[in-house]
Amino acid sequence: MDRLVEGWAHWLAGAGLGDDMLRVSGIITEIGRTPDNALRAAAAPYTGWSGFNYDMGLERARAKGLLIACARQGIRCIGIWPNMLDLFAEVNEVVAIRDLRWVLGHIAVLSREQVSRIRDLGLVVTTHTNRYIYKEGHLLQARHQLPDEDSISPLRWLEEAGVTYSLATDNVPVSLFYPMWQAVSRQSMHTQRAVGESQSISREQAIRAATNAGAYLTMSERDKGAIEVGKLADLAVLTGDPLTVELAALKDIASALTLVGGEVVHQQAGSVLP
Repeated sequence: MDRLVEGWAHWLAGAGLGDDMLRVSGIITEIGRTPDNALRAAAAPYTGWSGFNYDMGLERARAKGLLIACARQGIRCIGIWPNMLDLFAEVNEVVAIRDLRWVLGHIAVLSREQVSRIRDLGLVVTTHTNRYIYKEGHLLQARHQLPDEDSISPLRWLEEAGVTYSLATDNVPVSLFYPMWQAVSRQSMHTQRAVGESQSISREQAIRAATNAGAYLTMSERDKGAIEVGKLADLAVLTGDPLTVELAALKDIASALTLVGGEVVHQQAGSVLP
């Protein structure tokens, strides 16, 4: 295992291989085979789940060995299921991972103790508010037998703990303004009520989670994430001010004009260049 991972390290370690437009780094694994993996295996060679290999789930001891080998080579690792947090902690007892920015993704339910552990391990968190607030959030209290809804996608707990968390879409709707709206409003598409309202964050915090945190997640904060001298000229002229529009309209904001590297790559019909 060690020799195999050592061979990967030259392009997987750190920020990985690529350029400012596309970069590949790190490795993802799961513990054991899941129903999702079985479905992928049956559907092969269909590539709709190209981000996941059908046999990516490893026996626990083997997964731990892989993660330890990656930690030794400075390769960041990603897990999307809660059971990976315990495994990350076990790896940290062998090789420190705090400065490697390992990732725990798709958070659905986290306790305060788990949030503290995430902070102590230096993990970066990616969210899936489209699913775990907007689409299924109203089901999670009963599904996980929770005393209340505070631990459902607990963005405020993460904020208060100083954990870097990034907003993400994962699937439709694809606009990041939906997760920003979901993080602030906590609204369910089914019940039209707020899910875990105490975990709402401010609009400014949501913007930072979609920009600064995304750059930190991808180890590109020196070049991206904010409009600052010395960073890439990537910016968007929006159809509304996310800090002042009516909350219900936050999700409907779009880009009227988008620049990447200082060049216009998108212009909404009827918009005028500055």
